[in-house]
Amino acid sequence: MHRLVALGVLLGAAWAQSALVLTPQGRILGGLNEKAQVAYFLGIPYARAERWKAPQPILRLEGVFRATQPGYACPQRGVFTTRLGGYIPPQSEDCLNLGVWMPMAAPPEGGYPVMVWIHGGSYTGGSWAEPLYDGTSLASQGAVVVGINYRLGSLGWLALPSLQRESPSGSAGNYGLLDMLEALHWIQRNIEAFGGNPHNITLFGQSAGGMAVCTLLATPGARGLFHKAILQSGGCDYVRTLEQGFGFGQQWAAQLGCSSDDLACLRQIPLERLFPPEDRSIGALLQRVEVGEFSEVPWKPHLDGVVLNKPPLQALREGEAGGIPLIVGATAQETWGERLAGPSDWLEFARRVEGKLPGRGAQAVALYQARYSHPNEAWAHFQSDRILLCPTLAAGVVQADHAPTYAYLMSWVSPVLDVLGSFHGIELPLLFGTETRWPALVLFLTLEAMDKSRTLARQLQSHWLNFATSGEPFLLGWPEMKSGYAMGFSTQPGLISDPYQARCGLFR
Repeated sequence: MHRLVALGVLLGAAWAQSALVLTPQGRILGGLNEKAQVAYFLGIPYARAERWKAPQPILRLEGVFRATQPGYACPQRGVFTTRLGGYIPPQSEDCLNLGVWMPMAAPPEGGYPVMVWIHGGSYTGGSWAEPLYDGTSLASQGAVVVGINYRLGSLGWLALPSLQRESPSGSAGNYGLLDMLEALHWIQRNIEAFGGNPHNITLFGQSAGGMAVCTLLATPGARGLFHKAILQSGGCDYVRTLEQGFGFGQQWAAQLGCSSDDLACLRQIPLERLFPPEDRSIGALLQRVEVGEFSEVPWKPHLDGVVLNKPPLQALREGEAGGIPLIVGATAQETWGERLAGPSDWLEFARRVEGKLPGRGAQAVALYQARYSHPNEAWAHFQSDRILLCPTLAAGVVQADHAPTYAYLMSWVSPVLDVLGSFHGIELPLLFGTETRWPALVLFLTLEAMDKSRTLARQLQSHWLNFATSGEPFLLGWPEMKSGYAMGFSTQPGLISDPYQARCGLFR
């Protein structure tokens, strides 16, 4: 039942521009965006979490909970957008909260489709409350949008034998994943009160958020908690074994001056030591762009045999996410910054490829030299294909045997900063309608840039919304991936040949 009560008239000016929802968790007071006809509820706590313990659900809120400001972000060192001056809320370990945007209009029979956003940030940074991820535009078109926080870095993904022994279930190294599961349980209990349909939930995420979506597809505890999924620039290969996690975790504890068996010592370490300030100079920023590679980041979900028992791509291949429709895709130039430190000749290109794919240097030179005139440009595309594009599309290839699956390639380039190409995350302001939010604003500073992006933004949003509603993208003749075609998102959407077949043979 839709339980929204507008309070501006009922309770006078003090609570004007407010909205109250009566949920199983309690009474939640949010705000109204009258222009968009959307109500928003920010910073709703869904769980509490002690350091390196499973989250405990918050089943009841006393009194009227005011949800008009974002809740705390989880402790972190930041993400690319915040390094460029983007907003993120103050940080606290008490960070397990979420935001909800809902249409003001009465829901259809059964409720609005629910779209659950999982933010990226290498599993070490970010928040649903970044302005880039504002759900107003999508909600105004007929969906309930939810963004969730989850624990990051060492707080989300530390694996130690002592933590495994302490856990009643024998799990370790998956606290962030447990947070996501708990948020999905909150949605199942409460989303109907916001006009959402708990039987029609779509997960969507980008970068590490896309990787998290794929991990949840493979997580037995997530069965039935969502019904469709969208992977944006996030493959299924990025998990670690417990042996890897234990080895790194023990070294990490020793560096902080604690025995890996002394959990009391570890739990007393202040946050400023767990997340020390970082160098935010331009030089340091460029260095991170040049050398950053997510496969080397230690903080990831773990194959602990309890929460997650097999690699996500294997689980999809074996049909464990059968019946869940899926969209997969990436940008054409995910790691465009790699050009800055790319090889100056093809011999060096081959040597670098050998370091990543032993025995395939000559084959890679033949493939990429036929497409690109400069080795540094070829290197950027090689890294883009290897790290993100091909692993993301591979998820669609294996899922296509078990559910309707669709592929896309985002190749739109900002007329303002065309030198950046179709870089990692360029689709996000288009998808959320947040083109005027900093730092995305720099991509749309001219009327030409804004005008040329509007059709693409509308089509991208329509595809995602229609998929969330029906399990199929917007009706533009987008066939399933097994047909050999994908949707290309450039200035205008249009069919292209499946990029997996064209670009990913080297990595199979």
